[in-house]
Amino acid sequence: MSKTGLSLIDATTYAPTVPECRTKKDCYSCSVKPCVYAVQTHEAVRLIQAGARTTLVRQLTKLPKKYVNRLYHLLTGHSSPRGLTQFTDAWFRESEHRMLQASTVWRIHNLVEPLGRSKARILLDVYDVYLYSVNKPLLDITRIVAVLKLVKASVWESRQCQHCHKFYLTPVDENLGDTCPGCRIYYHFRCVLCGAALAIYTLGRPRSACEACATQNNK
Repeated sequence: MSKTGLSLIDATTYAPTVPECRTKKDCYSCSVKPCVYAVQTHEAVRLIQAGARTTLVRQLTKLPKKYVNRLYHLLTGHSSPRGLTQFTDAWFRESEHRMLQASTVWRIHNLVEPLGRSKARILLDVYDVYLYSVNKPLLDITRIVAVLKLVKASVWESRQCQHCHKFYLTPVDENLGDTCPGCRIYYHFRCVLCGAALAIYTLGRPRSACEACATQNNK
């Protein structure tokens, strides 16, 4: 007897009573309307559980306002805050770690988007993969939406890092060279020439090269 309670003979002849969905299109394009409504409701529940506001849920699922508001109240016990966060990148630019995780979200989205899923499903998949990809997530689901909007509006652009050669996001008006946030964090503590650990100085301008490389360059 197997762990499922079925013998090997029973398992070979077993067939599910409900056939699998054979469509290769997005569920929102399904001709079975109750199925579409069920998928929309399921994605709305997942979005609310992930921290999305009702405005964002309605935009992604196309569900009625009253239905989403009621669903939000049933799941959380209170009404949703109104509106979305402000469309600005000031919060991201305060920290290299935030910009680094924004680039991570962008790369994940580039992998998920071609799969042809609904907008809500794409966002949920990006959010789930992001949570598993970083040790300490700094972005919530609303911030992730902001990252994608900033790229779409051409406020941010992609560049290739001269050190690790990976593509990353940066504001179009920022002039910090072609170095990604991850390498900038790394070279706060390492020599940009040889990679040796830098001595810690509490005063003065931060150094980018170790004493050996600096002495050799001055000769």
